[in-house]
Amino acid sequence: MLAGVLISAPAAATPTPTPTPIPTPISTLDSLKTRIASSDFQAQGSVVGSIKVALIIGSRSGSITGTFKVRGGDSDVSIASKILGTTGSNDNVVVGDWAYSRTNGGNWTEAPASGKTLQGFVAGGIVLIDEGVEAKFGRQLHQLSVADMADVDLSALGITAGPGQENLTVSSLSFWAEDDGAPAGLSIAASLDQKIFGTPSHETVTLDIGIDTLSGVTITAPTI
Repeated sequence: MLAGVLISAPAAATPTPTPTPIPTPISTLDSLKTRIASSDFQAQGSVVGSIKVALIIGSRSGSITGTFKVRGGDSDVSIASKILGTTGSNDNVVVGDWAYSRTNGGNWTEAPASGKTLQGFVAGGIVLIDEGVEAKFGRQLHQLSVADMADVDLSALGITAGPGQENLTVSSLSFWAEDDGAPAGLSIAASLDQKIFGTPSHETVTLDIGIDTLSGVTITAPTI
């Protein structure tokens, strides 16, 4: 008589836990572009800068101050410069399909808007280079510079040449951002030609636009 043989069933395999996906962190650069390209992006801040004028008699320097606002495709930029004892100002407002401008506090003029916006500029495939972190606007920020200036049009930022100003050319444009990509400001270097007291001059301009708030911005069309 044969003894029975007890055969044990193999133990069930312990399932291998599925690893929790680790989200790929978004870079400061990509986060900035996503924020600005949003249709409801808004920002408001102040403008400071300098202007250097090359005249036949030599070069002279002056100061620039102003304000900057953008909400969606609308913008409101006021810039005043003081040089050779004279102060001049340019105000540019874009609301919807219309652009409004005036010089030295005069009457407003109205014209169709260029259709170019800050959101469209950033979302249009521009290449930005993260130049690293440095002190700007009183804190440590990433400098994100536009690699190719060929297609930069300042009207997308609400900035246009005033009467008598020609050959407006942008030589550099940088965005400034927090580590998480929150926009903190812009820096612009440009040049233009115009006559001062009837004398042809070439001007180089630097602007620093510091962003104070990213919400609660209102822009209205001026009364014509």
